[in-house]
This record gives sequence, C-alpha cells and structure tokens, in this order.
Amino acid sequence: MGETPQKCNLQKICFPRGLDAEEMKSFEESAHKTVKVTRKQKLYQRTQPLTSLYAIKAGSIKTSFSSTQGQTQVLGFHMAGDLLGLDGFATDRHTSDAVAMEDSLLLELPIENFESLCQIMPSLRKIMMQQVGSEINRSQALALTLGQMQTDERLATYILRMSCYFKSRGFSSTEFNLPMPRNDLANYLGMAPETLSRTIAKMEKQSILKFNRREITIFSIEGLINMAHDICVAAE
Repeated sequence: MGETPQKCNLQKICFPRGLDAEEMKSFEESAHKTVKVTRKQKLYQRTQPLTSLYAIKAGSIKTSFSSTQGQTQVLGFHMAGDLLGLDGFATDRHTSDAVAMEDSLLLELPIENFESLCQIMPSLRKIMMQQVGSEINRSQALALTLGQMQTDERLATYILRMSCYFKSRGFSSTEFNLPMPRNDLANYLGMAPETLSRTIAKMEKQSILKFNRREITIFSIEGLINMAHDICVAAE
C-alpha cells in the first residue's frame, strides 16, 4: 500500500530544517500555537491580511485562485513539511485561498515573531529565501505545464515530481497516495476530468503506472522520465 507523510518531524523536514538545536528551540518557542483544520475548512482566503506563516505537520492543504467570473484554478497541493502563507508577502494580504483536503495539523508562526527571529537568526532568513525560491520554481513549473505540455507530459511530470517529493522525505518513490481527488488534479493540470481519465488509462496500458483510487504504483520510472519534462530522478 502506498504511503503518505501524514506526520512531520519539524526538525527533520518542516520549515525550520537547517537550524541547530538552540535555534530550533527558539523557533518552537516563537510558534503561537498548533492549528487544527478539518476537511474543506479554509486556513485563510484571498484578500485576508497576512498575519502568520504555517508549517504543515500533518495532512494536506490545497491552494487555489478564483476569478471574479467564478473560475477557479488550483495552484498547488501542499503536504507535511511544506510552508504556507508566502503569497501574502507582496501586499501583506493573501492572494489565494488555502483549504484543507483532509483533517490537518499546522504550526502557526505569527509574522511579528518571524520577523524578530530573522533579525537574530541569519540561518532562518536563508531558509526563508530558499522557500521563496521554491515557490517561484513551483509557479514557473505550473506555467510550463499549462502552456507547453501535452496531456500525457503534464501527468507524467507531476507524478514524477510527487515521486521525488516522497523519496526526499523517506517514503517510497514508487508507491504512494495522492491527497487530492481527480477533479482537483485535472484542474491543476489544466485538463478536463475525462481527459485525465483517458491519460491515466493510456499510461496503465503502457505498464508505466497503475491508479487505484488515489493510490499510485509506478512500474517504470524510466517511462515517466522519457515522457516528462523534469530532471528529477526518483528511482530507488
């Protein structure tokens, strides 16, 4: 059965990774509280003032943007070890909605505490810049996915990135569970749900992978690499 990194050891894989023991203690003392959100509950929404950053300890969060015409674009799926709230730095207000895809647990760090920590902990500032860089890379990857790739390339690229994600956190890179329903995945990849289903069926016929609801088994990492636009090599 596929694995999901449902719980996060903050010192190993969450936001403050890279801090020494004393810095980690200061970080945890500055955290305001642990926040629990239930499935479909909003963590924050667009135009809401930026007050805190959040490190996901358990569960998964979806970020999305809705236009005034009612159209919604899924921007990303975030799991244990990911940091949320960076979208608010540009204008001091969030530019996206963050909604729990399942019951989730997050560590909340108020902005004023974060700013104070950055002044006394240069390593935290460096980690923050790395997180910002990762968000930029994520946005660029989404633009490439929606603008240039064919449907099978989009799915292969995303599955390969997820494989790398799970491997980097000590889980299997060939058997894992996706946190999102197919409709959300199709939206994120810029295709209709029916198109996603046909693309999955095509890959299954080629013996590249198998979907069982949200559980994925990869039979051929090489097949994904040949089809995908990604440099990550996730083979175990």
